[in-house]
Amino acid sequence: MNASKSLLFTLSLILLSHAAMSSSSNLYESVCQDVVDDSQRCLDFFKGEPKIASAKSFKKLAKVVLEMGVKKGTEVQNMLKEMSKENPNSAAIKQCANELYDGVVGSFKSSLAELEQDALTASYDAKVASDGPTTCDRALASENINNPTITNANKDVSFLSTLSFFAVSKLPV
Repeated sequence: MNASKSLLFTLSLILLSHAAMSSSSNLYESVCQDVVDDSQRCLDFFKGEPKIASAKSFKKLAKVVLEMGVKKGTEVQNMLKEMSKENPNSAAIKQCANELYDGVVGSFKSSLAELEQDALTASYDAKVASDGPTTCDRALASENINNPTITNANKDVSFLSTLSFFAVSKLPV
């Protein structure tokens, strides 16, 4: 009887230690479960990013996703600034490039800065980063501009905002 209890205890410890080790490598899967409408896109997106897969804590995961948001937001803003030069008569493209994407990049950076002290504010800042792409799409529509490159870039930045929000939301408040 003692031998079977000892064996059961040993197996339990092995299973628990294995579960603890494997859970750290799947943190992003927990975030993707929260992204109900785009969970598969989330999984596909995260699997391609080595820094995401190697994150050992939700704080590190959130930091990496927010850094990706800053990078992508800056890239899209630079693209829009170039397009604005090519289309100097478009107030919408100019608004997207200067005003709206300043807000996007600022929101991602603000969220990063708040990550250590205030997870609630950081999650809010991550979420409002999507306001810029949404407003940009509306501004383009008001000028009857249909540009798939801008539309797709706005979708990507909005998606990163959503991922950032859900990653930051995993942190204790």
